[in-house]
Formats: sequence, structure tokens, C-alpha cells
Amino acid sequence: MKLLWITHRRFSEMSATTQKGIATALNKRGWEIEFMSPDGQHRVERSTRIGRGHQTFNRSIAEKLHSVELDEYCAAIVEWTGVQGASSELGRVQLPWVIMDRSPPITSGIIGWLQRKQYNKAWDIAREHSVGRAVKSAYMEGSQDWGKTSVIVPAGVDITAFESTKMNSDPLVVCHGSLDRSRELNRLTKMGVNLLLFGEGNDSHRLSNMTRVEGSGDVASRLAGADVGVLHLPNRDVWRHASPLKVAEYAAAGLPVVASEVSGLERYRNAEWLKLIPLGDDEACRIALQTLCKLPLDERKRLGALARQEAERSMTWENCTEALHEMLLEVKR
Repeated sequence: MKLLWITHRRFSEMSATTQKGIATALNKRGWEIEFMSPDGQHRVERSTRIGRGHQTFNRSIAEKLHSVELDEYCAAIVEWTGVQGASSELGRVQLPWVIMDRSPPITSGIIGWLQRKQYNKAWDIAREHSVGRAVKSAYMEGSQDWGKTSVIVPAGVDITAFESTKMNSDPLVVCHGSLDRSRELNRLTKMGVNLLLFGEGNDSHRLSNMTRVEGSGDVASRLAGADVGVLHLPNRDVWRHASPLKVAEYAAAGLPVVASEVSGLERYRNAEWLKLIPLGDDEACRIALQTLCKLPLDERKRLGALARQEAERSMTWENCTEALHEMLLEVKR
């Protein structure tokens, strides 16, 4: 079973972790996947100039699809960023495709307005021409009008890549991922805890003047030296869609977690290892982090062990992609 996956992600970047995880799990279920992306098997261009990425990406997709032997594939996954460029040619050759949406626009200002316009256009096309959708959370599933096949593909983790942390006598709180200004991570620097941020983004220099900041690197080894994971998101509706990959990675590393209350974490609401706080609530975040950091070492280890057990039970990519696999079997030609 051969599958074409169209994505704007570059596989050399941390942001492609989800695509890699889902693809590996689908491979194990018998799917042969080829990517159409800036560095995939079928390379397409995507400008790095602000405001030009979407246009150049979709134009390049439309051109590339004419040179690809699409009869070889039985279905396609098209992330919303590539729908405008892919829909016409996929329809012409009657290749069934599903829209995948894991990252609605979060940017504000003129660029954000333009991205939301492109986002809405992609969904309008998908409602008419796709055969199904794959979204990352129940909140996202309920936020779009939809009358076709639909599945939720939550964030997962490769358990084998992580080992449980040994923890420190002086607890270290870790937050990793995008260090873009839109995430307002400067607020974490005011929590009164020993904090490490690591990743890449346009706010990294400013943040480095406030706390310890390190560039991207091996996630598993970094988390193995930490004590508490934190995901503190701004109070904006777009973040409610989230099914945070970071929380799955924290859990796999055996870390208790403080996280903003988003749709993808609802099923873990009553877990001892996870403290959910309202979006953007700095005081709730500060209290939760300091409470965890003041716990005896043995108690933090106990909570971390519960987190690891939950990751092994429900957060593997194999578990998270089961519904997607079944949908693809249903819609393929």
C-alpha cells in the first residue's frame, strides 16, 4: 500500500517529529510512504520570505504533481498548507486524499490574517473534494463543520528513544520546542524556579537574557537530566486545539508535568502526574511548579514513574495512529 504525503515540514528540523512518528507507525502497519516536501523524495520549494511561503509552496506542489506517477499510490495525506496546490491534480487522477491539520495559524497581525484566510480556503476545498480528515484533538474536530469520515490523531512518542530521568536534589524545570515570541515564554522566567528552555525561535536571544537557554539538541538526553516538564500557553483560542507532543515526551522521560488545559490532554485530567492549569494563568502555573519542586525526591520519582507508565500505555505512535490507519484502509482506491 503506497501513500503520498504532502507536507511543508523539513525533516531536518525538530518540527517534523510528528510526521516522522506517524510515518514510522504506518510503515509498521504495511504502508509505504513517500513525502512531497522541501526535502522529501519529491522535492518542492517553499520560500522563507515572510508572506511568500504558502504561495510558492502550493505553486511548486501543483507543478511537481504533473511529473509524479500518481497511479502508483492508493491514497494521499495532504496537510492543510498544501491543499490549494494539490487538490486539482489529485482530483483529476481520482486519487483519494485526506486533509491533515495539526497546526492552525497562531501568528497575529497582518501575516496571521493572511494565514487564517489561506487556512479557511484550504478547509473549504477539503470539504468539497477530500474523502476525510485527520485532526489532532477533539476540540479541533468539533470546531469545523464536517460531514465526512473523521479521525483524531493525538500527539504520540517513540518510547524507545527515552529513558526515565534520575532527577536532581535541586529540581530542574524544563520547557522545550519553539522559542518564538508568539509563545510568550518570557512569562515562565518569572515563576521562581530553576528553569531551562531549549529549542529555536525568534525570541531565543531575548529569553537568554532572562534564564538559561540552549539551542536544539537531543531531546531525550536533555529531558533525562530534568525533574519537571512545563507547557505554559497563552490564553488564545487557537491553543485550545493542541494535543501537545511535548507533554508526551515529558511523560516518556518520566517527568511530572504542569500544562495548560488543552483539548488533547482532557483524557489525562485525573492523572496524578499531570497538573492542568487554565490557559495563560501565570499564578496557577507558578503555584503548580513550585509545589512540584518542593516535593521530596522520592515523591517526584513516584509521579514520574506514573507518567512513564501512561506514556507506555497510551501515548505510543502505534496507539495514536490506529484510527488513521483504519480510515486510510477505508478510503484507499
